[in-house]
Amino acid sequence: MSGAAPEKTARQDRTDGAGQGRDEARWFARPVRNIARPWREELARRLAAVDALGGRERDVILEAGHTALLTSLHAKLSRLFLIELHALRMATDPGPTGAGAAADPGSDDRTWAAFIDQAGADGYLDGLAHRYPTLGSRVASVARLSVAATARFAERLATDRDLLTPLLAGPAGEVRAVAFGAGDSHRGGLTVSRVDFAAGSVMYKPRPSGADVALGALLDELFADLPGAPPPDARVRVPRTLARDGYGWAEFVAHRYCADDAELAAFYRNVGHWLAVLRCVGGTDMHAENMIAAGPVPVIVDAETLFDAPAPFPPSGRGDAVDVAAAAIRRTVLRTGLLPVRGTGFALGGVDISGIGALPGQQPLIPHPVIADGGTAAARFQVDLVAMPTAGNHPSPTPVLSAYWDRILAGFRELTAHLRRPGTDPHALLRRFEGARARRILRPTQAYVDIGRMLWHPASLHDEPTAVERARDILRRNAEVLPGAPTDRAAIDGEIADLLVGDVPMVTFPVDAGVVRATVEDWRTADLALEESVIQDALVGAYLNERSLPPRVQTAARDPHARDRERRRRELAAGMVRRLCDGAVRGDDGTVTWISPVFTPAGWSIRVLPADLYTGQGGVALTLAEYDQEVRAGRADEVPGVAEAFAGALRVLESTEDRTPTPSAGAFSGAASQVWTWLALHRVRGEDRFLARAAERAVLLEAGPLVDDDVEVDLLNGAAGGIVPLLGLAEATGQDRWLAAAARIGRRLSGLALVDGSGARWTTRLNPEGIGGFAHGATGIGWSLLRLALTEAGSPGERRGWARLAERAFAYQESLYRPEHDNWLDVRVGAEEDFFTSWCHGSTGIGVAMLDLHRRAGDPAHLEVARRAARACATEGFGWSHTLCHGDLGLWEFLTSLGVGDPQDLDGEILTGLEQRGPVGGLAREAFSPSLMSGLAGVLHTLLRMHPAARLPDPLLLD
Repeated sequence: MSGAAPEKTARQDRTDGAGQGRDEARWFARPVRNIARPWREELARRLAAVDALGGRERDVILEAGHTALLTSLHAKLSRLFLIELHALRMATDPGPTGAGAAADPGSDDRTWAAFIDQAGADGYLDGLAHRYPTLGSRVASVARLSVAATARFAERLATDRDLLTPLLAGPAGEVRAVAFGAGDSHRGGLTVSRVDFAAGSVMYKPRPSGADVALGALLDELFADLPGAPPPDARVRVPRTLARDGYGWAEFVAHRYCADDAELAAFYRNVGHWLAVLRCVGGTDMHAENMIAAGPVPVIVDAETLFDAPAPFPPSGRGDAVDVAAAAIRRTVLRTGLLPVRGTGFALGGVDISGIGALPGQQPLIPHPVIADGGTAAARFQVDLVAMPTAGNHPSPTPVLSAYWDRILAGFRELTAHLRRPGTDPHALLRRFEGARARRILRPTQAYVDIGRMLWHPASLHDEPTAVERARDILRRNAEVLPGAPTDRAAIDGEIADLLVGDVPMVTFPVDAGVVRATVEDWRTADLALEESVIQDALVGAYLNERSLPPRVQTAARDPHARDRERRRRELAAGMVRRLCDGAVRGDDGTVTWISPVFTPAGWSIRVLPADLYTGQGGVALTLAEYDQEVRAGRADEVPGVAEAFAGALRVLESTEDRTPTPSAGAFSGAASQVWTWLALHRVRGEDRFLARAAERAVLLEAGPLVDDDVEVDLLNGAAGGIVPLLGLAEATGQDRWLAAAARIGRRLSGLALVDGSGARWTTRLNPEGIGGFAHGATGIGWSLLRLALTEAGSPGERRGWARLAERAFAYQESLYRPEHDNWLDVRVGAEEDFFTSWCHGSTGIGVAMLDLHRRAGDPAHLEVARRAARACATEGFGWSHTLCHGDLGLWEFLTSLGVGDPQDLDGEILTGLEQRGPVGGLAREAFSPSLMSGLAGVLHTLLRMHPAARLPDPLLLD
């Protein structure tokens, strides 16, 4: 958390409903102050009636309440002010082109000043009633609720001040400062707030706090007899809390970084303890703002979302296995919100807000509406991309989760075993929560924020009934894909009523004996092996891409050898396919799938496998087909169940492609990956239906948004990945339509190229600077263009142009070559290593591309580059991971294809490394990943290709 202050409030200020942070609420400050003036006077009158407050204390609370109201009104009214500003501008400059304003540079400033005078006058909102009939009453409701919430806070503070001593260093003393608005507004403008007394700070929580007290008592009991428990000041806890009738006061917890490695290790062990406790009590929503790192102690500061019961989802239509797997994921510790997980959707796509995630350098920029050209008549809303605000959840400025993942897992196992020890009655442990109220999150907060913003748009204020009906429709449709969300008219209208006054709807329920029984049963029947696997796998979700990976550790095989090579290869392959089948989730209908970290356009996430080749169902199904084929050819040992697993996986692959949106055009994550997978299955199995299926999926690449609106561009995710699979389909079917589709992509790539003195490169979403390399950079795009140029696609002139552009791409890659390192520089912003030897970003990928082009076109320059790449790879050597994408398997494939080194020695490196370490999956380490490019299927595929007579497809080259 770079640049974090040593202390933080228990929760960060959120971006408000209009998309403006508090520091931006200034452009329309004058008219907003005038609108709020009578409400400030009303608040002052109500505060004067609180006798137990001193005069200065009333002033402090008055200013804090007034500031909160101003911020709220400014956010809600800014769009309306901008509309009215432009109406005034048009009235004073009626010319169709605005020529008068352009000729007089000062006119914009004068128009702005005139508008501020007009909007700041008494009765301004009344004068707009004909255009916005409900505006006045809506503003009055917001202001009235804000005043009431502040006055109620003051009354409670005056009554409870003497009771707060246990939360402070001594008697509270005088109120020095108040900050309203820490978190969302609920139930009439109520927000978590911070109060600074002479003796210290406390947090005001305008909701029932019995659950916080009960959770604290549960922790006290658990750690009282836990063998080897941390000392009381170093174990997990919640803030000391004073529960009152319907509200509470909590100790303020200051953020502090860990002092040394010992405290860091203790912090992550404590995270494991929290996971065990929260899994037992059904805790959810423990995101970054709900946890404070106080040195080695992760303190959960908001424990209102306990006793969650995941709503059953309707059948997906993708098969029983998918439904079973999805339900299993929803039950795991992933739902606590502590573990890294990335959001979906427009506003928070790819964002990780988890309690121990949200890593600095691993968050995408998010769209954020701001007022541009404020202070002039050209003022307007525009969407900027901004960094996510930091929170106080990290124990160090640059946390590296992978270094302490074993501590998290150990803590989870330790406290889970303690909870399950003989003689422990979980009902007795949780009975203390009966009578408390818990909150249930029925819809994502962001959905409410977006609808609330819509309801305060000027168009909605002009025609509120239509806007309300639209909000109803959105909420109804949201409930169709979000089981458990309200569907009845009365409940939805209640949500809309909250949103109309700026509140986020909140649903609570009483914890009773039935709720406790259901939670205990869910915990008792948990699949602990799956829970532990999810904890391991979630590590990957913290990392958005390869820009800032944790340090890699090279562990080469000890005394590698190829003695008894064939027996060892077969035994390892049989073990891998058995492990792959054993790790599957199976449905009663015979369908088969897996749970794994998967790579998506939004980053890594734990989920049921999607349909792609890289980490998805396609790559795994293909590998099972390969093993079955090699058994038939006598080159692999028979393992029971492989054929059935392939058949079940294939059914899920087809239904997933048919029923879920294809996210991109890419050769490894999108439509092109599907085309290539079915082509590869046709090659392996020889069944015509697979070729027909490849053609069905290729239609997605002929026209439409996957190509026309592609912003990924690169080989792995983007349009460039479509070319080679389409060329393969054209060759297999003899149909020129696929050459035409490939040519269309070639034209798009030509139009997007950035060509300068260094060569040609392409900006992509993940790498807007333009980079080299095969999977994401210029080498891969150039390779696909030259492959296109070597066919009959397009016109002769276009083919010459594609060939020239490809060579310019290779020139850019060559500009990154550094002779002193005998390797190519990785220029990704934020990359922690300058030189890679991987397929995705390094010399292996450069080498396989150049070798392929040399074999097709015979250019000796390409062979020379391939040989240089081989030298770089051989110098660094083996011992990274057993993956095709970024590990030893890709290196083996390249060096073997080029004929560098003794094949027996290369085989011995792989075989011995697998025997000594088992399959190591890169970032996921020992976590189970079934995938082709970064997991177990890739190991199995390589072992099968190791046989001299094997003729299996090569995914590294889409061959």
